[in-house]
Amino acid sequence: MLIPMLALLLTVAACVLLYLSHRHQGWLRQPLPAWPARASGAGLLLLALACGLSYYSPLTAVCAWLMVQMLAFSTLPLLSLLRRGHG
Repeated sequence: MLIPMLALLLTVAACVLLYLSHRHQGWLRQPLPAWPARASGAGLLLLALACGLSYYSPLTAVCAWLMVQMLAFSTLPLLSLLRRGHG
């Protein structure tokens, strides 16, 4: 049960890094430096996929990996609006 949770946390952390490196992010005054944050995010995404593939079947792992990314990338901008008090 530890490996699926690790895959979930790695995927969310990678999505946060990728989101915070974008110029239109709403959490920080200035985005994170593009090269290190995006490289780290991509590396964490691949590591999360490897964790998922070691526990689930390939189809299940890729589907869950993509679904978590969709959820994270769609809620991160909304959370920044709620944090600012615009929501």
